Amino acid sequence: MTGDRPEGRNRYEAFVRELAQRANTLRRDGMDAETIARTLHAERRALSTQFKEITPEPLRTVIHDRTVAVYGDPLGPTVEFLRARGKDWDEIIDGATRHGPLPGSQS
Repeated sequence: MTGDRPEGRNRYEAFVRELAQRANTLRRDGMDAETIARTLHAERRALSTQFKEITPEPLRTVIHDRTVAVYGDPLGPTVEFLRARGKDWDEIIDGATRHGPLPGSQS
């Protein structure tokens, strides 16, 4: 851990922000919003999984428990979950490009 942030958190946040650039590229290439949303959402879940695996305990368990409590899925919300709550494709794209706060932090 560095201060109160686990190793890798800054890298995770940077990778998530890069998804916004990827969204712009996919739009410019003519991809439709649903396909972009599904693509970025899958990439975000993969990133989340990768970085959760290297998150030290007990923080890993805190993140897991919160994610399951909020979304009912240890990997976070599914596309179906988000759509059922009224999110449109652009909102799903936007959500995939923003990292959530680290539990217990102000960021």
